[in-house]
Amino acid sequence: MRITQIEINHLHQPLGFQLPELVITALVSGESYPKLQRRLTIQVDDRIVYQTAWQAASDLTFHVTDLTLTPRTRYQVLVQLKAPDQQTWQQTTWFETGLLDQPLAGQWIGSSRTDLHGIELSKTITVPKGVQNGRLYMTGLGLYEAYLDGHKIGDEYLAPGFTNYNYYVQVATYDVTALLQAAGQHQLTIRLADGWYRGKIGLSQHGGTAAVYGNTLMANAELHYQDAGGVDQRLVTDTSWHAQLSPVTHAGIYYGEDFDATQPATTIPTTSFPQPSKYVVDRLSLPITAHEQLPVKQVITTPRGETVLDFGQNFAGWVTFRNRLPKGAKVSLEFGELMQHGEFYRDNLRSARASFTYVSDGRDGLVRPHFTYFGFRYVRVTDFPSIDPADFTGIALYSDMPMTGQITTDRADVNQLFRNIQWGQKSNFLDVPTDCPQRDERLGWTGDAAIFAKTASYNMDTYQFFTKYSFDMAVEQSLHQGKLTLYAPAVDQPDGGKAVWSDAATIIPWTMYQRTGDTTILTRQFGAMASWVDWIRQRTKTHGQEFLWLDDEQLGDWLALDTEDIMHLKGRTPDDLIASAYYYYSASIVAQAAQVLHKQPEATYYQDLAKHIKQAFLAEFFTASGRLITQTQTGLALCLTFDLVPVDQTVALTKQLAAAVAKHRNHLTTGFVGTPALLPALSANGQHDLAVDVFLNESFPGWLSEVQHGATTIWERWDSIQADGTINDNGMNSLNHYSAGAVMQWAYEYLVGIQAGVDARHVTIRPGINAQLRQVSGQTRLATGTVKVAWQLLNATGSQVQVKLTIPYGAAAKARLPRATTWTIDGQVYANGSELPAGDYRLTYQPQRSFLNEFSVQTQLVKYNQQTVLTKKLSQVVPFWEFLTLPGNMANFEHYSLMQLSAEMRGIGFTPFTAAQIDQINQIFTDFALAQAQEEEPNHA
Repeated sequence: MRITQIEINHLHQPLGFQLPELVITALVSGESYPKLQRRLTIQVDDRIVYQTAWQAASDLTFHVTDLTLTPRTRYQVLVQLKAPDQQTWQQTTWFETGLLDQPLAGQWIGSSRTDLHGIELSKTITVPKGVQNGRLYMTGLGLYEAYLDGHKIGDEYLAPGFTNYNYYVQVATYDVTALLQAAGQHQLTIRLADGWYRGKIGLSQHGGTAAVYGNTLMANAELHYQDAGGVDQRLVTDTSWHAQLSPVTHAGIYYGEDFDATQPATTIPTTSFPQPSKYVVDRLSLPITAHEQLPVKQVITTPRGETVLDFGQNFAGWVTFRNRLPKGAKVSLEFGELMQHGEFYRDNLRSARASFTYVSDGRDGLVRPHFTYFGFRYVRVTDFPSIDPADFTGIALYSDMPMTGQITTDRADVNQLFRNIQWGQKSNFLDVPTDCPQRDERLGWTGDAAIFAKTASYNMDTYQFFTKYSFDMAVEQSLHQGKLTLYAPAVDQPDGGKAVWSDAATIIPWTMYQRTGDTTILTRQFGAMASWVDWIRQRTKTHGQEFLWLDDEQLGDWLALDTEDIMHLKGRTPDDLIASAYYYYSASIVAQAAQVLHKQPEATYYQDLAKHIKQAFLAEFFTASGRLITQTQTGLALCLTFDLVPVDQTVALTKQLAAAVAKHRNHLTTGFVGTPALLPALSANGQHDLAVDVFLNESFPGWLSEVQHGATTIWERWDSIQADGTINDNGMNSLNHYSAGAVMQWAYEYLVGIQAGVDARHVTIRPGINAQLRQVSGQTRLATGTVKVAWQLLNATGSQVQVKLTIPYGAAAKARLPRATTWTIDGQVYANGSELPAGDYRLTYQPQRSFLNEFSVQTQLVKYNQQTVLTKKLSQVVPFWEFLTLPGNMANFEHYSLMQLSAEMRGIGFTPFTAAQIDQINQIFTDFALAQAQEEEPNHA
């Protein structure tokens, strides 16, 4: 066993972050674990400021509640573990506070000129030999980069992040000790450009609104260091600083950037400003940092003679290149997502210029943008005298979240889909969860984040990312009487108060608690969570029905395929049903959160509210016989997912959902709301094989259809790329939207089979074994460490199954394996559902019924109608088979299943299948699959 890592508030060695409650977690690795004792020690220099006694370690998370942190202080953390045999382990780390409640001592300085899109501020200082503990505390409006003697300070970009700058701006802490080691003069430079603060952003005006938060660039900083005698020295921003024009002559999130390395160092007046934000606080934002480096995969010369670089992957970031240009030469790079008819295409970026221009100073070196980013796979390069692909590198930018989850299978297309989903997350998690990274939007849409939050948390450690975004949402709620806007920061659009989107206020904090067991985010967000539900209740009262959300403007099942909307934006599922379902869901979440936080009066209040909403929902949206008023896939799936089902009607509702899927040839018709709910509703209610069929569809519409068309991320629309390979040109079409990637939550929970309990320390392992996939492995983080599951069918007939498990220390797992009554570990027999403590295990068993890659009454005929041996047997039991063999009929009906045809053939005199007929037909399919597998068995590896 070993200690692999210590996290401070889910962060690795946090420097200058807000730490409202101190939560320290040690992670360990080993094949098995003794019963441990634990001790935590925190020191400042050599002085112990906090220490626990040795205590039994049911987990390795310490909640430090009685330590008062001081500003600008580094704390050393020691975690010690001890086994009963007195063997010990220990690991150290550190965290450092920022300014805490101390204000920045400097002035806000910049230029009052509103015609400038970039400025530089600088100050020359003289430092002695032996400088220690150099720290720069700074912030800026809009975006900034700081340099000491030309060396960039820190490894983050696009600081200080995207917030409602009028409400709060974040101070970052940088360790600059290494840059101050040479005695003598040093120049501290701050470069500023528009960014989200001053550049065009938002949707109220075409192309965005300029200067939403302010129209002058400014910064505030203080530099501290200790001289050799230990005396603290300080430099702050004031009007003695020098201001000049910047080589960044224009930059914007949508615009891109113009960089003129020959720009004269023209002095401009330095101006001081009053504090522009209500609050100036230590950082919440994770730094946006550079991650993957992507080489050019292909240099394309288009029919028009243009040169295009293909990086092989759609992503967000920028391109660096080596400058081999003579002084004064100007080149441009334009960014886009796809090629059309062999040509560079980017009309789907709408008004976003999304270009980088560079005027060379003639000096060799790497060139990059500074104050923008792009969403792209392809780059059109212009005016380069020659192109060496080795000179160009794609740099992926996203918030610095470690990867914690992955899923792999024995199918390359499924693995590609999961990579696409993770790339969609990376591309859109730049400080806020944006909808897309390429066009004139890139906003923190609440609904996208709400439905994808759990998937995101399986893939990456998102606790701090969503802590910051939850605060952004709460800020907007505080400015809109509890209503959450459609995106946060709200920029120029106060619209909001819409189901699903605004329910992010409750869903995201609750999801982060469920995934980590850390109540800090609930404590911080509970008021905002409750205020959202209260806002709905007041809204419903004004509409005359307190417990149903009716007759209001909603976004509904956005971009669903069953649309009857003339704009083809919303599906058929009634807005009122969706809104009322989410009203219930949010009220239930707030009730549970109150229970966790021991707020009993609030828990009782919101429990009662949720109970009344459910009663009203069932009365409004179900008939007296228990049938849902709409038979859409989304409506049925949503009711099953939220348990909004009349007593004893779950089985009937599940059958209706299966029928709704079969009606559309086992394809989905769902949109924004229904897509994340569809497969979990099927798998959780005995229709897992059907869920897998829908998931594995390679034809339109479906996830693998996108893969078949070469997607490397997730599309905004199911038909973003049409069957002929051309883009669906409808004015709103991103090829890098992550929301439909929420299907990966289903894959973690129902395919891999990792189903965590509410307390985040108990997990059920319930593998969704299906012979269409013979091997599936996956892992993700629990509160106490990484859980891993890998299942495999060991033979062609599916009669031997192996499941490997890794359960982290501090967790326990119940293994519920499908078609099993018992399973074996190293010869020892366990009852199915037995709980295993932390450790590594290999479980084997023989299922009661073999896992065969078999067809069923739900399978489209086209998948097997050329199998003559099979169809001959089916013809003997399927009443309408002879009808199907009439000329032209099979071609007309082969994309339907026998079950669907059975329901539809009533119109020409055939009666629907009985249960006995269904069993008989399925047995034929099983026998056929078994015979094929037995033939394959001798060759099975």
